[in-house]
This record gives sequence, C-alpha cells and structure tokens, in this order.
Amino acid sequence: MKFYKKKWFWLLAVVVLILVIIIYSQVKNSGKGQQYEFVNVLRGNLQQTVDVTGLVQSSDKLDLHFEISGTVDKVAVQEGQEVKVGDLLANLKLADLSASVSQAEANLNQKLAGSSQEDVRYYESAVAVAKADLEKTKVEKASAIFTAESAVETAKNNLKLAEGGEDSQIVSDVYQDAVALAYSSLTALDDGLTQSDNILGIDNSLANDEFEDYLSVLDTSVLSKANSNYFSAKLNKNAVKEKVLILTTLSSHEEIDNTLVELQNSLSTMSSLLSSVSAVLSATPPIGDLSQAELDAKKTIIEATRTAISTKFTSVINQIQSITTAKNSYMTYNIAYEKSLRDLDNTKLQSQSLVEIKEASYNQAQANLDKIKASPREVDLAYYRATLSQAQANLSKAIMRAPIDGMVTKINKKAGELAMSNEVMVEILSPHFEIEVDIPETDIVKLAIGNKVEITLDAFGEDEKFLGSVVQIDPASTEIQDVVYYKVKIALDDGKEKVLSGMTANVLVSTEEKNDILYLPFRSVLSRNGSGEKYVRVLENGELKEINVTIGLRGDNGLVEILSGVEEGQEVVLKVIE
Repeated sequence: MKFYKKKWFWLLAVVVLILVIIIYSQVKNSGKGQQYEFVNVLRGNLQQTVDVTGLVQSSDKLDLHFEISGTVDKVAVQEGQEVKVGDLLANLKLADLSASVSQAEANLNQKLAGSSQEDVRYYESAVAVAKADLEKTKVEKASAIFTAESAVETAKNNLKLAEGGEDSQIVSDVYQDAVALAYSSLTALDDGLTQSDNILGIDNSLANDEFEDYLSVLDTSVLSKANSNYFSAKLNKNAVKEKVLILTTLSSHEEIDNTLVELQNSLSTMSSLLSSVSAVLSATPPIGDLSQAELDAKKTIIEATRTAISTKFTSVINQIQSITTAKNSYMTYNIAYEKSLRDLDNTKLQSQSLVEIKEASYNQAQANLDKIKASPREVDLAYYRATLSQAQANLSKAIMRAPIDGMVTKINKKAGELAMSNEVMVEILSPHFEIEVDIPETDIVKLAIGNKVEITLDAFGEDEKFLGSVVQIDPASTEIQDVVYYKVKIALDDGKEKVLSGMTANVLVSTEEKNDILYLPFRSVLSRNGSGEKYVRVLENGELKEINVTIGLRGDNGLVEILSGVEEGQEVVLKVIE
C-alpha cells in the first residue's frame, strides 16, 4: 500500500513541517535581542545639484540717463524704434556747456600770457619766510641736542654716584642724614616728655603745684589716660635713646634701619601723650591762681611741642622711604641714563627730520618762484588744459547715443523738459537674456561662477532643455519671509532665439560631480559628540564595532562620498532594529 497517496499523510506532513519551522526559528533567534539593517559600500558617480526656479530677464535692458542735468533740446528717436550702437538718441541744450568751454579756453590763454609782477612779489615773500623758518629750525635743533646731551651727562653722573649698591655714595649720604635725624628726633622726644611732665607733675612733682588741684576737674578720665600715656612714652623714649646714642655714621645699615623703626614708634607714642595732655588742659578751668591767660599759654606750648613731634615723625617716615629709594637708585638712575641716551637719539632724529622738512619747504618755495618767473611750460598748463578737456567732456555728456544694438522701449522726457542726472531718459532692450534666481544660504556655498546649468522653461515643457552657466553671485543677502537668500544670475548658452523676457525657468545647477568614488547613505555615517569625528558601524563576530571614516562630497539623494575608513563592498550597519 502506498501510504503517501493518502490524504492523512499530507496533512500530517504539513503539521510536522510547520512545527519544524517554528522550532528552528525559536532556536535560531534564541539569545538575540536586536537585528540590523545593512548597506554595502558602493563605487560609482556622485553628483551635487541645486534646484530652483526663476524668471528670464533681458541681460542688456539699459536705463539711460544724462551724466549731467539740463533741459532736453532734442529727442531723435521714438518708442519701438530699433537703434544701432552710436545712434543719436537725444541731447540737452548746449549753450551753457559751450560757455563753460569758452571760459576754460580763456583761463588757459591767460595762463599762457605769463605771471604778473604782483604774483612774483608774492612768491619772493614766501621764499623769504621759508628761509627764515629754516634758519630758526636749525638753531632750535642745536639747542635741543645740547639740552639732551646735558641730560645724558647728568644721568651719567647720577649713575656713577649710585654704583656699588649698599656701598654707593648715595646710600652712604642718606644713612648719614638718617643718623643726624635720629639725634634731632631724640631732642624732640626729650622736650615732649618734659613739657608733658610740666603739666602732669609725675617726675617733677613741683611743676604743677599751683594748679594741680584744678587739673582736669571737668573730666578726670582724661587725666588718668594722660598719666598712662606718659609712662608708655617715657619707656619708649628711654629705650630708643639707648640705641640712638650709640649710633654713628659707621654703624651698620641694618642697625640704623632698626633704630629708625623704633624711633618712628616712639614719636607716635609721644604724639599720643601730647594729645592726651592737650585734652587734660581742655578739661581744666581757669580757677584760683590759674588764669585764663596762663592756661592758654600752656595749651600753646603743648600744641607747639606736639607739632614738632609730628614733624619729626613725618621726617622719619620720609627718611625710611629715602633709604629705600637710595638702595634702588642704581636701577633707577640706570633706567634714567638709558632713557636719556634714547631721548638724545630721538632728539637728533626729530630735529634733523624737522630741518629736512623746512629745507623741503624752502626748496619748494624757491622752485615756485623760479617756476612763476619762467615761461609757462606744458606741465604748468596741464591743469588748465585738463579743465578745458573736462568742459568739452561735459559738453559731450549732454549728447546721448545708443551704447548697444536694441530697441527703444520707453522715452521719459520731451524736448523742453528738465532732465536730472539721476532720472532715466531712455530705456533700451537688447535680445540677450539671463535668468535671475534666489538661492537659500544653505545652498549658496555650493555654487561657484562657471557652474553648468540645465534649464527647462514652462513655455516649452520639460522635454526641451536649455544649457546655461552661473555668471554672477551677489555677495549681499536678501531676506524673503525671514529666510536669507542670495541672488544668482545664469546666462543662457543656447536657444536664445526662442526665449522671451518674463518666462518662468526651472534651473538645475550642477555644483560638483565626482566619478569612480566610494559612497554610502549619509544616515549610515554617525558623529561623535564634540569631537567632529565621523564613524560607521560594522558587525564583527556578532558585536558592533565603530570604524572612523573621512567624508567628502555631500551628493544628491542623501549620499555622501567616503574618502577613507572602509572598502568597496564592505557591509555597514544602516539601522539597528530592537
């Protein structure tokens, strides 16, 4: 029995086959979480184009106007009349222009007659002034150089004094002054303490017996402060006195520096003491044996002593600064010396330059005098001849002639009307055409002068094509509905006899083309954030791998040139399907 001819056998076979397919599919896809869509690296030709629409215009549609203003005297053509290059179109009234020509001729003739005696005397005076100015400048030059040389000598001497640093004469002198200041300041400190004690009666208890009972009765707190300041001032004075008395001009600089710092502190403390003593006297009334006159006299003495202390304090601060300045004096004087040398060089150059300028002025004045005395030469007459030529040119500008072959399409002025230089007088249309299109800023960078263009005109349909080329790219932008565009002109290379102005043109500009290159869909090329690197993904041993690539031309249909990184036929991941 042949069981495979039975119906149940085939039903069973179909069921078994379906089960096998399901099991195989589950086994094959087990463990796979995603699938991929691939594309191969292809070799071929890649083209980049820009597709826009524009209008056909006459490339030689001219608006003619007179180059000067005037009244129209004659119109020699009519609208619709064909003209050739050089044909007379119109002219202005010529009487005024002819008068200008006559005036220019008269001026030229006057120049040919020569200069007057008045002119000669004027130029002789100019020569005398220029010569005097030159001599004065030479004297000023010598004086300026002498002053600059003296400054160099002074700076040089100062530099010599500053040589040796700490051991220089300048530093030595300033430290000698510091020692003298220290001793004189010590005298001021002694006087300050004595005058204060005369009021407070601390060391000399008998000094204030006659007014001690009334001292500071209006404010006893200031007396306590003054007494405290007295002891502080006395302590500081005695300490600095020991250091000052052993100072000599042979003492070390460090020792003198330290003494000046302590002296500054002692003077400050003494000033505070005298201020508090002044406050004590202000709180003391004129009572008993203490008259107002005596009280005022004591205040005057304290204030004078305080002023003397303040003066010494300022002198010590200035002396410390003078020491610092003296120590830095070599560098300062060296800079000053170098500057004086540069100033001397600059003075010489500037003075010489100024003398040369004055000499040139004198020579020019003399040349002008010689020139005016001499018979007029052709070069002297050039200006007047040029003026005459300009007047004659203006006369010719009042005559309008056709600059091209074409047809007169419009005449805007009649004889007798005023024609301004900025007003169109005659319009001429020439049978040469171009197409003007607006290219968005995203595409303008792709275009270049000379790009080939394929053109179709709505009037002839898509089957008839014309050729052209890009002849002008306007550098200025234009905004159309908030989008930036650039105007581009395209010249028609053939079929001009069929084309009429105003026709709608569909333009396909071929901006770049490369043959026999590798390319991929641009969406298969990815970018790394921030680095600018481009890469594609390939599948190796079931895992994605990134390969860096270099791209070139961005072509039509979403394709991009691949310069390096992959090979022809290599399989690249286009899309990952989760």
